[in-house]
Amino acid sequence: MATGMFPRLISLAAVVLLASCRQDTPVVAEATAQKPALRHDAAVLALLQERYGAPAQLKGQWAQQLDDSNMSSARPVHREVCADRGVAIGQDRYRMLAVCTSYDNATSIELGTSDFIVLREAVDGTMSLAAELPGRASGVGGKPGAINTLQVGAGAWAYQIDDELVMVGSMMRNRSWLLFDGGGKVADAGWLRVHLDDHNAIECNGAGRCAHGRLDLNLDVQPDDSQPGLRYWPLRVQETGNGCKGRVNKAHVITYDPAQSRYLIPTELQLEGCA
Repeated sequence: MATGMFPRLISLAAVVLLASCRQDTPVVAEATAQKPALRHDAAVLALLQERYGAPAQLKGQWAQQLDDSNMSSARPVHREVCADRGVAIGQDRYRMLAVCTSYDNATSIELGTSDFIVLREAVDGTMSLAAELPGRASGVGGKPGAINTLQVGAGAWAYQIDDELVMVGSMMRNRSWLLFDGGGKVADAGWLRVHLDDHNAIECNGAGRCAHGRLDLNLDVQPDDSQPGLRYWPLRVQETGNGCKGRVNKAHVITYDPAQSRYLIPTELQLEGCA
């Protein structure tokens, strides 16, 4: 009888040992497994929180305190994702983001800032940094200018920034572009003045005769997609209103120079006033 029990004891020990090995296997797997890769919105949010802290979010504003060497205490600011667009360039997909920072208790002439971030989307949906341009100043009253995204070529997209500046006797609106073409940078591609008037200016001659300013110019600017296959579309500009020499109704075509990463904007479209 003792002889018959011995094989059964060996079998029982083998079952216990096998069960023990099976129980240990998931533990080992958990210890060696990597965290799952974040995808799409989750990956974008993780990047924002890594850069700006836990309060960062994809929708709506969040408040923070920033150290400012010009102030005795940390400065309060508000941030938000002010542009967010998925785009395709060739076979690659990207996510164009802008994070705008507005400074609380700002003076009327103080600018806001924006960080421009382009992420590349892999086939599996994970995201990685493709290009960025942080800390670009724009706007007025501590708030950055209005930001939009638009296609500017078969192989190019741009952030478009609109600023308004009120000076003594005059008002200006400027438009600038930051271009991304799938390379490793967000290029500051130039600017022009889309509105200029000096309605509140008073000009006086030597005889003491005074008159209000005469400038009132508007520029309508659109990417020219009439040849959609072009990698970089030109800008089509229609200038109308009252200029330094009288009525104006003039068309301009502004081309993009890839070698300089800029639109070739004539100085006459950056007019500040009449000489």
